Amino acid sequence: MILWKGTHQLAVIDREPTTESPEPRGRLARLDVARLEPPPRLIVNPHAGHKLGMPTNAATLERVETALTEAGLRFDLQLTDSPRHATRLARDAVRDGCKLVIAAGGDGTVAETGEALVHTDTALGIMPLGSIMNMARALCIPRDLRHAAMTIAEGQTLAMDVGRVENHYFLEAGGVGLAAGLFGYFNRLDSGTRHPQGVLLATLRFVRHLRHPRLVIVADGHRFDVRAPQVTVSNGPYVGAAYVLAPEAKLDDGLLDVVIFRGMSVFRVLVHMALVAGGRRLPPPPGVQLVRARSVDIAVRRRRRPLPVHADGDVVGATPAHFEVLPAALRVVVGRSQGMCAWSPPPSTS
Repeated sequence: MILWKGTHQLAVIDREPTTESPEPRGRLARLDVARLEPPPRLIVNPHAGHKLGMPTNAATLERVETALTEAGLRFDLQLTDSPRHATRLARDAVRDGCKLVIAAGGDGTVAETGEALVHTDTALGIMPLGSIMNMARALCIPRDLRHAAMTIAEGQTLAMDVGRVENHYFLEAGGVGLAAGLFGYFNRLDSGTRHPQGVLLATLRFVRHLRHPRLVIVADGHRFDVRAPQVTVSNGPYVGAAYVLAPEAKLDDGLLDVVIFRGMSVFRVLVHMALVAGGRRLPPPPGVQLVRARSVDIAVRRRRRPLPVHADGDVVGATPAHFEVLPAALRVVVGRSQGMCAWSPPPSTS
């Protein structure tokens, strides 16, 4: 069903989840964390909480251990020492029979750890040490470490959806165009490149030459021919610096929210991203088109150069790109619903 909503022409294609996708009520479960054998594996990124070389989170490993211990949790500690190390450590935990892996770090550490737990019966817990913590926001996990540890001890888990573009998973969002390119350049700056001026000049060239590319988007068989500098394919509402590009996206609906910045200038998209940074929820600009679908293909028309593609802020290739949702693919520990969670709590039985 296609809906045109108000003067913003917000087009929505809504589909019911497949029969393989559990309803929200069936996605919630309880994990007896205190009795787990072997005990939970705690994977810590000791370098979390820094952006562009500057500290953004004062939390320490000692505070993480203290918070978990005070919450009555036993754990086996392991530290990451390189990119992708969290994925390898989490796979080892699954192999060793662990039913809970706790990622202590930023969104990158959470994504790397979660990747290893997709399609397993091992749950992911989060101790937020990073600068932004998009998944903690979406799952209603407190930023305070003691409260986050208590949330893990309570053991409420959700079978959340996971997105995939080609062979890369994403928990938050993927996308094509402007944001993908900007994420790539920012990551180069954040990695401590020796030539930051060159990266900044390359960023300006990318933004100036992007303009209004012609795209072909096929969502669950429905074709859209559009001019758009950016398309976001969201599993949850937040991505990057907590940009709320898909404010209504849910982690447990079996669908991706495809946000098409149709007919908009690069400058207008940048303004909107600035306005919704930090978790601010605002209506989409006029003309933005929303499509909900299980699978999405995005390609550029004619002979235009390919556009960058990202998954959770990491550039993973270029168009054409195929996105799909994996319903209920990852068990995660969730907090108590406070109305702003990106998942649907079960109906009240009272």
